[in-house]
Amino acid sequence: MNEPGKIDILLVDDQPAKLMTYEVVLESLGENLIKASSARDALDRLLRFDVAVILMDVSMPDLDGFQLASMIRDHPRYKQTAIIFVSAVHLSEDDYVRGYQMGAVDYVSAPVVPEVLRAKVKVFTDLYRKTKQLESLNSELEERVAARTEELRISNERQTILAREVDHRAKNALAVAQAIVRLSHADTIDNYIIAIEGRISALARAHALLSDSRWQGASLSTIVDEELAPYGGTNAPRFAVSGPDILLRPASAQGIALALHELATNAAKYGAFAAQSGRLSLSWESADPLTICWRESGVSNIRAPASLGFGTKVINLTIETQLGGRAHYEWHSDGLHCTLEIPDVSDLSDTGGGKISKAYGDGPIRTILLVEDEPLVALMIEEIIVNQGFSVAGPYAALNEAMRAIDGTYLAGAILDINLNGVSVFPLADILSARQVPFLFMTGYESEGLESRFSNVDVLRKPIEAQAVQRFLEDVSLL
Repeated sequence: MNEPGKIDILLVDDQPAKLMTYEVVLESLGENLIKASSARDALDRLLRFDVAVILMDVSMPDLDGFQLASMIRDHPRYKQTAIIFVSAVHLSEDDYVRGYQMGAVDYVSAPVVPEVLRAKVKVFTDLYRKTKQLESLNSELEERVAARTEELRISNERQTILAREVDHRAKNALAVAQAIVRLSHADTIDNYIIAIEGRISALARAHALLSDSRWQGASLSTIVDEELAPYGGTNAPRFAVSGPDILLRPASAQGIALALHELATNAAKYGAFAAQSGRLSLSWESADPLTICWRESGVSNIRAPASLGFGTKVINLTIETQLGGRAHYEWHSDGLHCTLEIPDVSDLSDTGGGKISKAYGDGPIRTILLVEDEPLVALMIEEIIVNQGFSVAGPYAALNEAMRAIDGTYLAGAILDINLNGVSVFPLADILSARQVPFLFMTGYESEGLESRFSNVDVLRKPIEAQAVQRFLEDVSLL
């Protein structure tokens, strides 16, 4: 058995005295010396040891050294093993050539000179050791290169995914800004600009909070502080704010921020913030569902509106359709009382799912299914659809809602957001295809991976061009 760090040297000679001589001469090298008295013994040792150097007598009775060297070289394991021939007879030049052809690397004449034999064997043991070290270093280097290559591949994949997600979020943000610009109304240009800036700022503040937490969630208390700050902040004497701090999942944080902004904007125009005597009580409870109570007082001549304004539509679409909650309004004589109930606000899995919205319009024959999880974008497209003379089924923010809603419903067409909070809309698209209902896709991704069966379906990139939606609806009208 070879000792760790020692190299195996095979000594082959049919004369025991010579084997002993070689052993004595080479003992000082400190390597593992293995003896064989015949060619057969030598082959047996080679099968059991990883031999680095072979010292072999040329003249042996069963097989001479040349024949044995040829057999050794035929084995893949020993094609590069150093073989040194020892000869007590005079060898011709042809013998030397034959030996080199059979794989010899050197010759030693007998009687051997100890220093010469030892020096020659040491050269090849050192060479073997260096070769093994290089092989080990090369293997380690290859492993490191392979590991680094894999790290770079994973890093590149992550960078690609990150860039794709950043692009997606940027386009969704542009689509929301587009919807705000298109849907906002005011009696003057200055008021129009104020309305747009306020809504975009509300979303930007929520986005900043989520970005600071790496999109793990946002503090409800901080959102309330941010939305009330323009009106004196939560510590203002006319504000009574109370409730535990809650970490909201991203979708809930954005929706609640937008709803609170619309309530505050309405209060600044017509309610408690516009009257010197106005007061606001804002409280919330952390039970599921989260209940937010907005109570205005100290206001005169409050009446329920004849129709829903844009702000109320945004609150309803955000709280009820997107978040699956409930928004309840009571117009008291001294101010608005609004109660928002939102389920699963701390569920970071962000599965979505809300109440089924009813289709509305003149009749079911000209109904367009709208599936979009961003409330303002949905509201904008809904307006385009209604203006083209269709009724709307939805908008639905989750796949399961839309799947339930189409049962027994005749649809003239459908507009589908491909990615609903990480859930693909393709199962719904398959059902529509089977029913031969025309539809188009929307996406905030630059290159959404469409499956081959949808290769003939148009894809609108966010921010959406109204004319593209109108062209689709015109085509549907002709069917």
